[in-house]
Amino acid sequence: MQAQGKSLGIIKPKSIEKYFLRKTDREWSPKQKAVQDQGDLFEASVDLEKIPYQFGYKFTEIDGLTHSYTISDWEISQLYRGCRNRANSAALEEREKEALFKVKQKLEDEFLTKKDLHFIVGNLKNHCKVFMIIGIFYPPKDTQKDEAQTLSLFDL
Repeated sequence: MQAQGKSLGIIKPKSIEKYFLRKTDREWSPKQKAVQDQGDLFEASVDLEKIPYQFGYKFTEIDGLTHSYTISDWEISQLYRGCRNRANSAALEEREKEALFKVKQKLEDEFLTKKDLHFIVGNLKNHCKVFMIIGIFYPPKDTQKDEAQTLSLFDL
């Protein structure tokens, strides 16, 4: 992979400064559409929905380096779609607004307070220095471990 300029790894952030979201294009670019139109010899093609938002985190690694990586993970896109599709409003704009709020609750409130976040990161094929979060591993925080670190044997 190194000869091709590809990299893959897991990062456990030392701290997460913020969750962010950005608006993106609502339609696939011509290049993206051309890749999708290539099809598959063994399976019927599927129209992929373009999510008009990018989600991400700004975080600091153990070594003190700070990064802002977008999340390119199917699970987060599906979370957004599911929240939007279950929203109560008839207007698309209102359903999207409700979905963005619920995604924020999950990625900011729940993940940052109740989960022990690890990011699976990789770089783009032709851009060896452009990394993104391609997956999130989020086991529950081990509160017993946290308590054990703050208590000594003599505090018990």
